[in-house]
Amino acid sequence: MLKTDLKTNELKKIKLDVREDIKNGADPFGKIMDAINALKEDEALELTNSFEPFPLYSVLKNKGFEHITKHVSAGFEILFFRDKNLPQYEKKSRNGTQDQDEENNFNDEDLKKLAHCSEIKLDVRGLEPPQPLLKIFEILETMEDRKALSITHERKPIHLYPRLKDSGYKFLTKEIKNDLYSIKIWK
Repeated sequence: MLKTDLKTNELKKIKLDVREDIKNGADPFGKIMDAINALKEDEALELTNSFEPFPLYSVLKNKGFEHITKHVSAGFEILFFRDKNLPQYEKKSRNGTQDQDEENNFNDEDLKKLAHCSEIKLDVRGLEPPQPLLKIFEILETMEDRKALSITHERKPIHLYPRLKDSGYKFLTKEIKNDLYSIKIWK
C-alpha cells in the first residue's frame, strides 16, 4: 500500500459522478469546483468521469490538491485530496482576480505580435470533451511561431487556460454571444 493510500483512507469521500452531465453536453466544471470548494479539511472528492480530466489536474494542483486516478469499466475514478506539502492556492493575483490572470494573459507587445500572425481556424463546436482540447493541442504542437490559432467554441474553455499558460502560450477570449466564444492563441 502506498503512503498516499494510507493518508487518503482516513479521509471522508464525497462522491460526484459527472458522466451524465457530459453525456447531455453540459460542462461539469462548475459543479466540480463547487464540490472542491465545499470540501472540509478531512474530506476528499471522489470524481467519476467518462474520460481522464487532464486539464483539471493542473487547475486543482494550483489549489493545493493531489489526485489518484483509477481506470474502471465506467470510465475513471479520480480522488482529489489536499496535499499538506503543496502551497495553498492564493486568491490574490498580481493583476486582480485569478480568472483575469487565467484569461486574456497578455500585454500590448503580445497584441502587436498577434496582429502580425496569420490565422489557423478551428471550430470545435459540437465536439464532446476532451476532443476540443485534444484537437487544439494537436494543432499547437506543429504551429509555427508567426501563426495564431483562432478557435470557435460553444463554451469558455476554462480547462484549456492553465495548460496554455504552462506551455507558454498567450490567449485572448471574446464572448461573441451566449454560448459562442472566439479564442485566439499564439506564442
